[in-house]
Amino acid sequence: MSTTLAEVDAQLSGYAPLPRANGELVFDEVWHGRVLGMAVVLLERLGIPWSGFREHLVAAISQHGHPAGESAAEAYYVAFLAAIESLVEAHR
Repeated sequence: MSTTLAEVDAQLSGYAPLPRANGELVFDEVWHGRVLGMAVVLLERLGIPWSGFREHLVAAISQHGHPAGESAAEAYYVAFLAAIESLVEAHR
């Protein structure tokens, strides 16, 4: 089963939505898109629903915040990567 970006977006909306500008996803850096793709593959392979990841993401966003000098997209994807690491650690 292959997850679509629209499905991921729907699962995260309302709690930790993907960053957008003018309705389009924002990837300020190449690694932002890669970390999103890595999460899609990881969750599919581990059989973990996005709702399970969302809990880790909300916590990581809360912990990381939005430091001065960091774009909203950068802050989000730094937290997104921390959430992936937290999820993997929890499922060892």
